[in-house]
Amino acid sequence: MPQLHLKIITPEKLIFDDSVSQVNVSTEQGQLGILPHHANLMAKLEPGELVIKKGEKIESMAIGDGFLQVSDNILTIMTDLATYEQDIDEKALEEAKKRAEAALQQTLSDEEYAETLANLEKSLAQLRIKRRHKVR
Repeated sequence: MPQLHLKIITPEKLIFDDSVSQVNVSTEQGQLGILPHHANLMAKLEPGELVIKKGEKIESMAIGDGFLQVSDNILTIMTDLATYEQDIDEKALEEAKKRAEAALQQTLSDEEYAETLANLEKSLAQLRIKRRHKVR
């Protein structure tokens, strides 16, 4: 079976480095499915779900902002957040979401507003993923 090499990199560390059969990811243009031998591509990521298929095994991650690049059958994802679904702490995220929503009601500089909004988007993406997988 053809394979695609996937690397997921955050500023802290290399999260994933292995061959996979398919990756689905959230981009600015919507959901993108990447299979082995995909055409070369660069895209901006949006906070959301990253689904990794490796044979019959499927793993789900929450990802933040970043970029992806497909080149020579290697998919590199560079993101500021990559957390496996089972590692998401729903209670802590609910608290972070409430803090961010309260902060957005305050008078903030443009930079503070953008940072708070980005944190809120990442929290919401993680909560959606955790809750979607909790139902299963």
